[in-house]
Amino acid sequence: VVSTQSTGGNAKITGASIKMVGRGCPELIHLFIIDCIHMCDMGLKGFSTTRGLRVVNLGDCVRISDHGVRNIVDGPSGPMIRELNLTNCLRVGDTTLFRIAQRCQSLAYVRFCYSEFVTDAGVELLGNMQALRSLDLSGCAVGDAGLASLGNNPNFRNIALSECGQITDVGIQKMCSRLLLLETLDISYCVNVTDYATKFLAFSCRELVRLNIAGCSQLTDTSVSYISGGCHYLSHLNISNISNLTDKALRFLRRGCKLLQRLNVTVCPNITYGAIQRVETGGCVVSHSIDIKEMKLGPILPLSQTHKRPMSVGYSIFPIPNHA
Repeated sequence: VVSTQSTGGNAKITGASIKMVGRGCPELIHLFIIDCIHMCDMGLKGFSTTRGLRVVNLGDCVRISDHGVRNIVDGPSGPMIRELNLTNCLRVGDTTLFRIAQRCQSLAYVRFCYSEFVTDAGVELLGNMQALRSLDLSGCAVGDAGLASLGNNPNFRNIALSECGQITDVGIQKMCSRLLLLETLDISYCVNVTDYATKFLAFSCRELVRLNIAGCSQLTDTSVSYISGGCHYLSHLNISNISNLTDKALRFLRRGCKLLQRLNVTVCPNITYGAIQRVETGGCVVSHSIDIKEMKLGPILPLSQTHKRPMSVGYSIFPIPNHA
């Protein structure tokens, strides 16, 4: 009995061949079809009768739409699926979220990264799925209304909202005020977020272990003071690409975040190498973009020549469990 089907980066495989595999392997548990450019909705029809799927990874299959995903979700495996990755499935949208909310009550880990058709209307339903623990909506058209609904599920442990440009302080406040057990949060490059949002985040989500606020250009040292005052369990923090931060921010972290293991201050031009060294003395590994040779001359390299955030496929600060 075949329990795992894995295909990745295959430019020759077609939907028709995948359909045949699905019909021939009704006992599949793990399905990995990743970055197959010819994979389409027809291929997923073969899994409409599969009975025991637990893990479905269709990342980077850009031709798959709501209709194709529905073949799996509406089948006998729908209520049993625990992990679903639809990263860069650009044609998938709220219709899929509606069906998932109705059928996939065991779903715990899910990614919908970089789909402009995933909006607040669909996300509002996810807040009522009490089994959900990890959710990645990076690059989706999600706003404050969607975030407020996520607060309805106190069981969330990991949420990624990177590059969701519609999010403001109001949404962060409403979400974080009810997610008291959140452990990982990524709001990097949410450019409308200010120190006001960070205040609610830090003093509500006190169990945070990993936090990414890189590229939130309106944040200042005040935000870091809130984080150091409320998030004492932080082990990983990314505050890169925020030009307003100074050495004072690192001083706050040394005093309040004693468990910090990794800190990213890449492209923070007002943070000096001396301040970085003082953090490293405490055992924290610091990523930065200060050229030692340039340091003696004063300024660091301009932004255009230094680190830029990688747009890796399915980027997230929390991993969906890996299955062999």
